[in-house]
Amino acid sequence: MGEQIEVVYENGVLRPLGALSGRFQEHQHLTVTVEDADKSASWLADADPTVSLEAVSRALGKAPGTIAQLIHAEREER
Repeated sequence: MGEQIEVVYENGVLRPLGALSGRFQEHQHLTVTVEDADKSASWLADADPTVSLEAVSRALGKAPGTIAQLIHAEREER
């Protein structure tokens, strides 16, 4: 299972901004996926700040099936 950590790029090195879990070993090789933190929240630009969490919860409660099924159905429609 993967783990997301925030890092900063300084002097040619990616440095973690917080403590890492104890499961990494010294000199362990890992695969890192780099994503610009500013761009990762771009989906929020389309969010309507007037819609409350309670309204979303009520709407989802009326939806048939699971959220995963709804997402799958929407993707099939594209």
